[in-house]
Amino acid sequence: MGIRRFTEQDIAQAGQMAYDVWSYELDGVGDAFNRFIHEYLVRYYDVNRRYSWCVDEDGLDAFLLAGCKADASRCDDWFSHGLSGFSREERDIALQYRDYLTRNSHAVRRFMTENDVQMGLFMSRVSGTGRRLLDNLERLCRRDGVGSLYLWADATCNVSYYEKNGFEMMARFENGMLSDKPALDTCVFRKCLN
Repeated sequence: MGIRRFTEQDIAQAGQMAYDVWSYELDGVGDAFNRFIHEYLVRYYDVNRRYSWCVDEDGLDAFLLAGCKADASRCDDWFSHGLSGFSREERDIALQYRDYLTRNSHAVRRFMTENDVQMGLFMSRVSGTGRRLLDNLERLCRRDGVGSLYLWADATCNVSYYEKNGFEMMARFENGMLSDKPALDTCVFRKCLN
């Protein structure tokens, strides 16, 4: 099938992909809660379907969720409703996780203009599919007159991938995700498109 727009039906598979890569970060919590957090990550960045794409050839092979500066997450109700089924300790962890995402997103938006796009979540499990999605997004953004692409990446990401693909580091800071985990070194990147 190739590259297509990301849809509501892709959220569960994208959440599973995020869980497969990052579930170790929430070691010691229940599996249902861990999966909830990783689906929330996808929902948090699913803000603008015009700039969100996936590669679907053998199931969901890769996805890229992106949006404009003014786009905001619309998953607060989903998040609040889902939290009701978890323990007080897990709810506290979820709120810390939400704050972590919010802080990183605000760090990126400080640099953005209204004419820029933020890549919120970008994952690939098949070699070359991430590059195809990035090329597709850049082509669409250039056609739309977008000035720059921005993103944040922490120590759990392949930071060198962005540098190899023309992104420059704009800022670096530490962000503590959970009170019982060390702070993660986090970078804000930009790629000028014009």
